[in-house]
Amino acid sequence: MKKFTSIAGWLALASGFAALFFYIVLPDLKTLILSLTALSISNGIFLLVSEGTSLKKFFSSRMAQHGTNAIILTAVFLGVLIFTNLLIHRHKHRFDFTEANLFTLAPQTKKFIANLPREVNLTAFFQIETPEKNAFENLIAGYLEETDKIGITYVDPDKNPAVTKQYGVTTYGTIVLESGSKETKVQNATEENLTNALLKVTRDEQKVIYFLEGHGENQIDSTENEGHQTAKKNLEQDGFIVKPLLLLQTGEVPKDASTLVIAGPKKPIQKEEQKALKSYLEKGGAVMMLVDPKSKHGMEAFLKNWGVELGDNIVIDPMSKLFGGDFAAPVVNQYSAHDITSEFVLPTIFPIIQSVKAIPTSKIETVELLKTSANSWGESNF
Repeated sequence: MKKFTSIAGWLALASGFAALFFYIVLPDLKTLILSLTALSISNGIFLLVSEGTSLKKFFSSRMAQHGTNAIILTAVFLGVLIFTNLLIHRHKHRFDFTEANLFTLAPQTKKFIANLPREVNLTAFFQIETPEKNAFENLIAGYLEETDKIGITYVDPDKNPAVTKQYGVTTYGTIVLESGSKETKVQNATEENLTNALLKVTRDEQKVIYFLEGHGENQIDSTENEGHQTAKKNLEQDGFIVKPLLLLQTGEVPKDASTLVIAGPKKPIQKEEQKALKSYLEKGGAVMMLVDPKSKHGMEAFLKNWGVELGDNIVIDPMSKLFGGDFAAPVVNQYSAHDITSEFVLPTIFPIIQSVKAIPTSKIETVELLKTSANSWGESNF
């Protein structure tokens, strides 16, 4: 037994010091560091349990009576304490036990924060120990957990009027964000507002999304059921610029377009416009097209050239009844492995849709993102 405890002691020391070495020299090797730490702690605990009596005697008798085992035991005990403290400090993690996840950031926020392109300095103007400051500290803690590129300084406007005046702050609770030459202010520090502010100061340029008009498309400023005012608002809140585009007038898709959305055209898109769309796509542009069954948009041949075939049908899925829906409103829960659908974990409903088929071509890679159930079919007799 003594042999095993001695081995456990030396193993705990060796793995502990190795973990400490990697922690200092190569901190990005988190999996290796945590594995070595776990090995050190488990062997340390084994030694503490098996040599508990020796530890007790060590503190009540002469050290010479305990020899090597006592030295190992003490070193392991201190090493475990120190390294556990280092790990807790380095790998901070909060737990949200609220039913509505009030202190948990949205997945898209976490993804954005984890990939911040550069450092951002925040200066928060709060009075000391106020509910507003406490609420902000709870919010910003979630951001700091995801990245080390955010630095924060707290300033009490009452005690530091010069700094407050320097930043042009006139309201308690104002957050000033600075990154490079960019600066912006947030007065109502919600997750949405703070994330949008981070987008503004870290993006070198705002991306522009155009919505095609002139063919009876769903309007971006309409509040009707088929309008896209909510989509426009959400895009703008995410830092995008949203504009309408009358392609017959411009003759080409603007060079600053990051994406062109064609949402529900009801009249034919003219040949001249299709040529402009083709030119835009060939230059690396991105088009998102939303079409309804039986709509006379005239884009069937155009889409076929780009590897997409539209079915002249309506998708019927009896499985929708199990979810309390209609046969013509398929419920989809089969998603392909793709960045677009990587966060799709719940079923989605698609009322009145037509089938879409990918056509393999030598120049274009097509990916089917989602599928209806195996019991569904395309009904052409309607």
